[in-house]
Amino acid sequence: MKQCALMFVRPKRQKQVIIDRQILHLHRVMAEKCLANPDYFTGIQINLNQRFEEGMLSYGSYLLWQGILEARQTPDTFRQLLLSDDTRTRALRRKTVFTGILTEQEREAALTTYIASEMA
Repeated sequence: MKQCALMFVRPKRQKQVIIDRQILHLHRVMAEKCLANPDYFTGIQINLNQRFEEGMLSYGSYLLWQGILEARQTPDTFRQLLLSDDTRTRALRRKTVFTGILTEQEREAALTTYIASEMA
């Protein structure tokens, strides 16, 4: 029985890794778009504040997002914080405040690029 349970855990974990990589790639694309057009940060800040006020974000998550957004004045630091590969930042990106940044076409193009990079 124990061996059977392990068989189901591994594929789920692999799916999570793939999803995290896709989300990371989308955030890479969104970061560049936002840095090129800083007006997007206004909407992101509104999303962050709204989610916190509605209880959708913990205070800790709010502070982490706020720190990332404040780093935008130093693009390399902003990218480093947003695209960090630690467990906490991966979890943050899964509940991103970077909504409405990419059009559906841009999102599809980003995912297509991601898939192509994984196959290379």
